[in-house]
Amino acid sequence: MEPELEIMALPNKETLEFYDKIFDWLTKKDRDNDNKIVYTFSKDVPGEIVELFLKIRDKIELPISEQFYVES
Repeated sequence: MEPELEIMALPNKETLEFYDKIFDWLTKKDRDNDNKIVYTFSKDVPGEIVELFLKIRDKIELPISEQFYVES
């Protein structure tokens, strides 16, 4: 009897965009009280990257907090 193969679903467009355009600008991640991810962006992150993050954050397939930081 052959073992069953699991089929992995591809991440959605926003999750792929997060890893492609945003992830490299992140310097730190923590968890909040609800166990959601709180990201910290590098201090030289372009504004359009933060805007993109805010635009797609709710559609990214990760438990991301509403809270985030930019290094000072």
